[in-house]
Amino acid sequence: MFKHKYIITVESNTPPQICLGDKIHGATVVALEAEQYPDLVDLTWLTKRFPMSIDTLSRQLKLFNIGSTGKNLYDPNIVIPFLKMNIKNRR
Repeated sequence: MFKHKYIITVESNTPPQICLGDKIHGATVVALEAEQYPDLVDLTWLTKRFPMSIDTLSRQLKLFNIGSTGKNLYDPNIVIPFLKMNIKNRR
């Protein structure tokens, strides 16, 4: 019988108290990863994480642009929660 891989994503200001080898509801923790967001992100960075075109993202995030007209830059701490809410509302 094959083992299945399950991915759990947790966002928090402090790291969770989980260690490799811990048992969580019958599953064993085999990997931990942390992702830090850069200070500013562009549309290309956002398209890798959200299933939208660059044009759609540009239109939706127009108010959050803190870059110049030619170079759209966004604060990921603001736009990522906004985009996640939009995806949940679309479904």
